[in-house]
Amino acid sequence: MRYIEKIVVILMAIIIFSAGGVAAASPAQDQLKQAIDAILTVLRNPELKAISQKEKRRDTLEKIVEDRFDFEKMSQLSLARHWKERTASEKSEFAALFGQLLKDTYISKMEGYTDEKVVFLRERIRKKKAQIDTKIITQTIEIPINYRMFTRKNDQWMVYDMVIEGVSLIGNYRSQFGQMLEKGSFEDLMDKLKKK
Repeated sequence: MRYIEKIVVILMAIIIFSAGGVAAASPAQDQLKQAIDAILTVLRNPELKAISQKEKRRDTLEKIVEDRFDFEKMSQLSLARHWKERTASEKSEFAALFGQLLKDTYISKMEGYTDEKVVFLRERIRKKKAQIDTKIITQTIEIPINYRMFTRKNDQWMVYDMVIEGVSLIGNYRSQFGQMLEKGSFEDLMDKLKKK
């Protein structure tokens, strides 16, 4: 009888682990989940939904996003080979403008939130990089969003790219900025970012 009990226990453990019920999430996924949960808490807060609270809500969301997204790294990757050609002040100005564009875009999309669910699907960790696959489930569709992250020396995992429905956000901007810089100057690109 003990033999059968052992087999049942082993089979239950296999089923639980394969379903992801017990497997612990990595620090990368934990830190991303904390940020997403914090964002959802703000968006679900009835007091912050009022039009008069828009600025406070935006400021709160922006702070959460800034703590988890590395906008300088995203800026560097989006400019690719053109990054090295820039002076320190140009890099700083570009990162500030591009970072603000990304924050505005991301927060605007999040503010359309109507109680969708965020599900964590899987994670892939390779040395100091990770990809956390999630999906947003609405009443009518499911939107896959994969977060690409890297770790800093202080074990803080930062987002450097998002793949939304199979399209890399940074790859998309890299292509656009590359085309703009082939036809025009860095100053032209900066002017367009300022207008956005």
